[in-house]
Amino acid sequence: MQMRWNIEGRLKLEEVWDLEIEEAKAAKDGFKPIGMYKVAGQRRVIAIVEIETAEELDRTILGRLPRREYLEFEAIWPLRSFGSFLDDCRTHFGAPAVKT
Repeated sequence: MQMRWNIEGRLKLEEVWDLEIEEAKAAKDGFKPIGMYKVAGQRRVIAIVEIETAEELDRTILGRLPRREYLEFEAIWPLRSFGSFLDDCRTHFGAPAVKT
């Protein structure tokens, strides 16, 4: 997930720092963080998380995060392991053989 802090005219950076501590706790309750990265020089965070369903992701983003009103989710990419992808390549993704 790529998130941008939408705080211009709404929060001071000092307030963001305090809220970030609360946000980290709430995020761990909603999904399993694999990695979180602050983009240097920007008001953006990139998070790689593990979550069971799209519904649970929606509930966490829109209902449980303390800063939900200040976060703009610019992009959400569903990722899978490359090993799992290679397993599907070996079976041609379970597609029936095409006769030529």
